[in-house]
Amino acid sequence: MRRLTLLLAAVALAGAGVASAATRTDVRVVGTEVPPITSSLGTFVGAAEGPYGGFGIQIEHQPLRTGPTVAVTGGSLWLALGTGATLHAAVAGGSVTVVAPGVRCTNQVYAVHVQLAGGSTFEGRLVHRRRSFFGRCTIYAATITGRASLAL
Repeated sequence: MRRLTLLLAAVALAGAGVASAATRTDVRVVGTEVPPITSSLGTFVGAAEGPYGGFGIQIEHQPLRTGPTVAVTGGSLWLALGTGATLHAAVAGGSVTVVAPGVRCTNQVYAVHVQLAGGSTFEGRLVHRRRSFFGRCTIYAATITGRASLAL
C-alpha cells in the first residue's frame, strides 16, 4: 500500500508540472546471492546505506560462459525504506563483463552495468568465490557490491 502511495504521489507531481529538476540519489549496496541461482539468473539480497535498510536485485542475463561480455535481459531492483515502504525499479538492459576469469580456481570477478527504468542505473562488482573441492572447481558463494544511482 505504501509503495502504491509513493507511486501515486510521483505521478501526481509529474502531472502537475513541477518546475524543479529531477534529482539523483546514489545508494551504496552489498549483497549475497540467494536461490534461485542459475547460469543466467542472479538474485542478491543485502544492505543499503542511509535511510534504506534493505536491498535486493535480480539480474537476468545471457549465460556467463557465452562470452567476455553478456547482455542483461531483465530483472528488478528494490530498496526498503526505514518507513516500511519499498522502492522498485525494473531492469531495462545492461551488461555483465569478465574482469578476472578466475585462473586455477581463483575467484571470478565481473563488472555489472544495469540500466533501470526511469533513467536510474546500477553499477556493481560481482564476485564468484571459488575453491577446489575433491578436484572440482566449485563456486561456493557469490557477492555483489555496488551503487544504485536513482533518478527521483
